[in-house]
Amino acid sequence: MYQPFYHADQYRPEHTPPSYWHATTARPTFAAGSGEHTVDVAIIGGGYCGLSAALHLARDHGASVAVLEAGDIGWGASGRNAGFNTLPATKHDYAGLLRQLGPAGAAGFMAAQNEAMQLVATLAAEEGIATQACGSGSYVVAHSPAAWDALQAEHDAWQQHTPVACRLLPRQVFAGMGHDGPAQHGALHILQGGGLNPLALVCGLAQAAQRHGAVLLPQQPVSRWQRHAAGHTLHASGSVVHARQLLLATNGYLPAVLPPALRQRTLPVISNIIVTRPLSPAEWDAYRYHSETPMFDTRHLLSYWRRLPDGRLLFGARGDLSGSDASGQRQRAVLQAQLAARFPAWAGVEIDYFWRGLMAVNRRLLPQYGALPGDGSVWHAAGCFGSGVSTMPWLGRALARAMAGQPPTATEAACAMHGLAPRLPPTSALQKLGLRLAYTAYAWRDRFSEPA
Repeated sequence: MYQPFYHADQYRPEHTPPSYWHATTARPTFAAGSGEHTVDVAIIGGGYCGLSAALHLARDHGASVAVLEAGDIGWGASGRNAGFNTLPATKHDYAGLLRQLGPAGAAGFMAAQNEAMQLVATLAAEEGIATQACGSGSYVVAHSPAAWDALQAEHDAWQQHTPVACRLLPRQVFAGMGHDGPAQHGALHILQGGGLNPLALVCGLAQAAQRHGAVLLPQQPVSRWQRHAAGHTLHASGSVVHARQLLLATNGYLPAVLPPALRQRTLPVISNIIVTRPLSPAEWDAYRYHSETPMFDTRHLLSYWRRLPDGRLLFGARGDLSGSDASGQRQRAVLQAQLAARFPAWAGVEIDYFWRGLMAVNRRLLPQYGALPGDGSVWHAAGCFGSGVSTMPWLGRALARAMAGQPPTATEAACAMHGLAPRLPPTSALQKLGLRLAYTAYAWRDRFSEPA
């Protein structure tokens, strides 16, 4: 079913994640599929990318499509992330983009990110998806005076080279617009995007794709993939799908049928999230925190948080190399300690929800997508560094256009996300060692960058 990188507890598609979104969102029923289907395109992965590709293929290009998902629709990262419709989908700052991509490539990547941000709102309006959007853009919060200096340089680069609207908010200004507290030293306000309900978005994309003719096959893990002259045949637990083209859109949940050319390209990383009980108005006033705009900090091991519409605080961070349920409880305690460090008045506040899941990174530090080298009938997309809410739907649309034989748009041609990232070390043990060393180095860098 999957190529397991972590403990088996991370790979249970029959198990509904215990997330705040699953507890509070009315979800449509997508019955488990069965039978035999012959389509133009088969898609493995029922998340943002796969469903966006299915929607655009069926609606815009008249293609027949089947989407196979091992769990329920949106079971993976698309249905359980923090709901940050934010950018950019990279670990690079703008100077890093310039070093790797050059001026034209960096500008093209940011133009695609800007377009992706707009696409989520466009799809919601066109297809009547109630995403529960809230907030105004996002805040990148400086965790130290040195980080504030770096944010100023980043702001200047974005202003000069990108179409992304943003502004700087010094510490006292941000205290009145975002929140006060010991862990903020000003913020960069990105003026596009915001918060949303990620499960509502992925279910809405699924309903739209189905309404336009796509076949959805949830609870159908692919067990076998056959290639033949006419294309591909996928065998799942209760269905068989024949297709001329195939899209692999599983991101961090790598399928067992992953072809050799895609192996060791994507590294799954665990992201952990807690949600508090509803905080009282007096508790929110302790930090003058009244904004519903999503926030994340400038640490190398970043934290992210947002005030939810029902008065709860969502708080998350990366971490853990095990993935077991037991290690999850330790990560829950780590998150609570980090929350207390950021907001000391809320230390010990009750936690109502805790869950986690897999995001994806790679050595390029950028998303990757395109056709499989040597086989133009197999397509792929992965690696949004935790910012896939807008990027993955955009990649789905770009892939749909490519699979339909359309020439790339100017933005697609210049986006710098084509092709495959360099390979990772050849074994899971070596990859985990590399991840452990990166976590350790980032933690030390963050520790020494904290104000005295």
